[in-house]
Amino acid sequence: METEAMDTTSVATTAREHDVRLAALASECGTPLYVYNLTLIRARVLELKRMLDPVGGQLFFAVVANDRPEILRVLAEMGVGACVNSMPHLMLAHGVGIVSADTQFTATGITLQDMRRLQELKVRANLDSLSQLEAWLDLGATEAGIRLNAASLGGSRSADRLGIPASELPTAVSIAARVNARLTGVHVYLGTSFQSPEEMLPTLRRAVEVAAGLPSLSYVNIGGGIGVDYEHRGRRFNLSAFGDGLADCARFLSDRVGRPVDLVFEPGRALVAECATFVTTVTDVKELRGERFVGVDGSIAVFPRPLVHPESPHSIRWIGPTASDRSGPLLRTSIVGRSSFSGDILGVAQLPGDLRVGDLLAFDDAGAYLQSVASRFLGQPEPSTVFLR
Repeated sequence: METEAMDTTSVATTAREHDVRLAALASECGTPLYVYNLTLIRARVLELKRMLDPVGGQLFFAVVANDRPEILRVLAEMGVGACVNSMPHLMLAHGVGIVSADTQFTATGITLQDMRRLQELKVRANLDSLSQLEAWLDLGATEAGIRLNAASLGGSRSADRLGIPASELPTAVSIAARVNARLTGVHVYLGTSFQSPEEMLPTLRRAVEVAAGLPSLSYVNIGGGIGVDYEHRGRRFNLSAFGDGLADCARFLSDRVGRPVDLVFEPGRALVAECATFVTTVTDVKELRGERFVGVDGSIAVFPRPLVHPESPHSIRWIGPTASDRSGPLLRTSIVGRSSFSGDILGVAQLPGDLRVGDLLAFDDAGAYLQSVASRFLGQPEPSTVFLR
């Protein structure tokens, strides 16, 4: 079930009033339930665009983080481009109005069939290896982008399998020159879940230094990075400081290359993570070996981040169903899904001691890498979805 509703809340709405609204939607639509606030997405886009405006940078979204057409349509309306790594996601982006000029395809092991289609659609591709670059150019392309391995740039990044080492960039330029083609772009994936600009900027500065050596450089695509405060500890990423770092990089590039170079920034999950809440109903409460377990009608099959990333748990709270507060102490509680899979654990939280069947629990920051990662594993029903406008 998918529903659209008007968001009648104001900025001054209290957290409790927000929870009452969630409880009402759960009663109306059933649980498990995803509630997306599209107004929050728009606000986040504007915030990130303000950071990019001084350098003329373009904001892109990694479709893999959330492929809901309703989300993508809002982003398209606000001029956000798309970073994709599969043809189905490319078609989704184009289907909501994100044009080829505002799309980049960055993946490993791209098939020749997909390369041909990308060239027909005039979509820029950032190739992951020298052999992929050769295959792309052999199909008649006159320009290409290349992906740099971030760990090869030095710093504290751990090694990964993505891209080519910086030392191979001159070879990539030579490969393009042999067929009278140009290497026009560089993509670098800085990493994920950074809580401060200082963790990102050293790698980014090194990347632009390397990219400036390309004679035909026209863009640098900066992928990933900004973390989400899943545990609500009050840590907010300093966008202003990161914007200053981007401005330094932009000035360096234009000075070194002798012309403006386009900066594309894809901020990772931070663009949509905070826009959604997952609501689920308590179905059982039991004690086992002195530990309290609460069963819910959700599952890691439809709320998979806790299984994939247990190191960054979601904030979980009781939201009703009534507006009256429960009395008594909060108790450490393990929230588990409705299957016999031992890993079906959604999180641990301090919840009311008199929690009972029928109560509602809300999981914050449910907008990224959840519905897009959900699977048929465990045979769970599709959650209801509401989009607040």
